[in-house]
Amino acid sequence: MNMQELLEMRTLVDVVHHVPGRLRLRLDPRLREHPAARELGNWSANGSAILATRLNPVARSLVVSYDPKRIDPAVLEEFLASADDTRAQALAETLANYFGVTPQA
Repeated sequence: MNMQELLEMRTLVDVVHHVPGRLRLRLDPRLREHPAARELGNWSANGSAILATRLNPVARSLVVSYDPKRIDPAVLEEFLASADDTRAQALAETLANYFGVTPQA
């Protein structure tokens, strides 16, 4: 997954609940069609700061457990909620290494 794909997919999720270290996302059904969506469940296997993921396809939700000492919860929340694409790009560059995402868009 590259940073451009991460930026595209963020528009297809909504934060349902977030406490430092645990994030629950509601997934837009269109996310299923995104070419990089299959990689979301592999984040914890790639040595990133993501500790575990749990997908519930019936509820269209994804729970992401992450290391809040490595990923600033406020930065993660702002990245997912930002309506400013320029700001989201800057935040994506900050988060890329933590997610194991290729930094080049």
